[in-house]
Amino acid sequence: MPSLMQRLRRGFQAYPGQFWLLVLCIFVFTAASSLGFPYEAIFLNHELGIRMTVVGVVFGIVPALVIPLQMWGGQLTDRFGRRRMTILALTVGTLWYVGFAFVREVWQVALLVGIESAFGWPLFQTATNAMVADMVGPALRQEGFSVTRVAMNLGVVVGPAAAGLARGAGVSFRDLFLAAAAGCATMIVLAIAGLRESRPAVVEEAGDEKGEGRRGYAVVMRDRRFLTFLAVALPPVFVIGTFVSIFSVYVTGEIGIPDGTWGWLLGLNALVVATVQYPLVRATKWKNRMILLAFSSALLGIGIGGSAFAGGLASLVVLVIIMSLGETLLAPVATAEVADFAPEELRGRYMGAWTIVWNGGAAMGPAFMGWAMDTLGAREAFVVLLVVGLVGAALFVSRAPEWRRHRRAVTAGEA
Repeated sequence: MPSLMQRLRRGFQAYPGQFWLLVLCIFVFTAASSLGFPYEAIFLNHELGIRMTVVGVVFGIVPALVIPLQMWGGQLTDRFGRRRMTILALTVGTLWYVGFAFVREVWQVALLVGIESAFGWPLFQTATNAMVADMVGPALRQEGFSVTRVAMNLGVVVGPAAAGLARGAGVSFRDLFLAAAAGCATMIVLAIAGLRESRPAVVEEAGDEKGEGRRGYAVVMRDRRFLTFLAVALPPVFVIGTFVSIFSVYVTGEIGIPDGTWGWLLGLNALVVATVQYPLVRATKWKNRMILLAFSSALLGIGIGGSAFAGGLASLVVLVIIMSLGETLLAPVATAEVADFAPEELRGRYMGAWTIVWNGGAAMGPAFMGWAMDTLGAREAFVVLLVVGLVGAALFVSRAPEWRRHRRAVTAGEA
């Protein structure tokens, strides 16, 4: 029987070297960004005095307004390559944190959010997801996406933990944002020096032959099964989108958790995901993905929405662990499903569509919750999130029989 080290070595060797370099890039970028992003909404509300309704609009409505540019990002990823778009996204991420360090007016924040939402993190997601799908075959794809999510969450352990220590020591929000910008700038150098283009050579030719090379998303819009999947995925994405931007304000303001403790809670979330995600995804790789996503949606709803009934730090720790278990399944399982939907020559567009749903749904959460907290009350607003998560679970369960039939048909065709 092979030893643990032998199994780890075989697992490592199953993926190409460029994949592991991309994993390193994702870790560095996320760790750097995590110095700043947990405190953006807190900074706007507590330091600049911006009302939560306005914060919700800035982080929710503004990203929705630039969705057409996110669609363009998927087409650019197919046309000009994954590497160039990754470097562009990293550059915008650097500018985002430099700008955030010096903003004083709402319109300045809105401008930064618009630019970053079009060509920052969403473009980074599209380009790197397409790169993983290029480099990893279908049999290992779900596990491959879980590895990248582990790297991302390890970054979210390191960044918020460092930021929490810094805030406890009296470091200003501005200095945190500038440190995040410096880390992102370092990532640009790493990507330029080491990342190679992964786009298959067939992409441009095949797109032109089908008449889709310049027309964008025509094939995507005709794929009804894919569009249905995107619609069903909206509820859990809506719920998880509130975790950093709105949940942080809720736990520090309504429940009274200190800023530094919030950083540790975010680090706990990332630590749970980083520890559990890969073995859980690997163990369930042959299970019905719709059932896995149903569990994910329910756990996210209970973990985040259940905070409506939280009484203090101990209950929040339990709820964060529950939502973290839901998060472990959502991104890798759903992204692998998107990759399986996508024709090779249109992979960037399909990933772009998924990025739009992910970020659009995540933006709808803060937009609604900012209004709901001011209008319905903070705890009442989080009860709504609990319901949304459970509705998402029911929708995924309803798709499970169709997914099973389709998978059997595909398996029979491959045989």
